[in-house]
Amino acid sequence: MNRNELESARWATGHEPVITFRINKTVERPALDELEAFKGLFVPDVADKVGQLYTMDAGIKPLYQGMPRIVGVALTVKLVPGDNSMSKRAMEMAQDGDVLVVDARGHTDTCAGGAGALLPSIARGLRGVVVDGAWRDVTELKEMAFPVAGRGVSPYSGPKRRLGEINVPVQCGGVIVHPGDLVMVDDEGGVVVPRRFIGRVREALGSYVNKAAVTEENVGRAARLGSERDAWFEEYFLAHGGEYGEQG
Repeated sequence: MNRNELESARWATGHEPVITFRINKTVERPALDELEAFKGLFVPDVADKVGQLYTMDAGIKPLYQGMPRIVGVALTVKLVPGDNSMSKRAMEMAQDGDVLVVDARGHTDTCAGGAGALLPSIARGLRGVVVDGAWRDVTELKEMAFPVAGRGVSPYSGPKRRLGEINVPVQCGGVIVHPGDLVMVDDEGGVVVPRRFIGRVREALGSYVNKAAVTEENVGRAARLGSERDAWFEEYFLAHGGEYGEQG
C-alpha cells in the first residue's frame, strides 16, 4: 500500500486500528468426499445432530424460491458493515467446494456482493454464498441456479474503501463459523458442522432415511421411534410428579 492509499484508508476508517487486518491464505480443509456424504441430507436432520448452538437463526434463508441446497467448506470474510471491498478479495481465493460465508453484521441497507463479481469464483467451483446481511442480482443468480442465502436483498453496492478480514472466525446467523467448517443451507435454514466433528456427525446420521418416502420400512421405523418416545415420556412424566386424571 503506497502513501496515498494509506492516507485514504485512514480517512475512510477515521482511526488507524491497533489490531491489524488479517488474511489467512492457508486453511485446513476437509476432503471433498466428506462433503458429498451431506449432499443428500436435509438441514433439520443435521441440526438435530449439531444442536442449537450450531443452527443459524431464522433470519438466514434462501434469497429466492427454489434455491438449490448449499453444502460446502466455509471461506469466511468479515466486512465493515456497508462496505463490501473484502467480499471480492475473498472470492478471488475461492477453491472448488467452498461456500463464501460473509459476516456483514446483519447490515441490509447495502449489498455485500453481486452476481458479476461471483462469476470467476463460480467457474472455480464456489458452491454458494451465505451472508449475514444482503446480496443483490438475485434474479440473475436464480437464472444461473447459483444458491445464495442471507437476511435480505439490497440493490445498492456501497463504498469499497474499508478493510476487513478473510479466513478468520466470523458469525453468521448467530453461529461462530471457522474457515474450513462445513456449511449447509436449504429451505429450512442453515447449520454449521465444525470441521473436527464432520466425521462424527456423519456417522451419527448413518441410519438416515429420507422421510419423504412413504414406504412400509419408513412407516415401521417411525412407529418404532414413536413407541420409544412414548415409553421415555411415561417414565419421565411419572418420575417428576406427573399424574393422570379426568377433567371434571
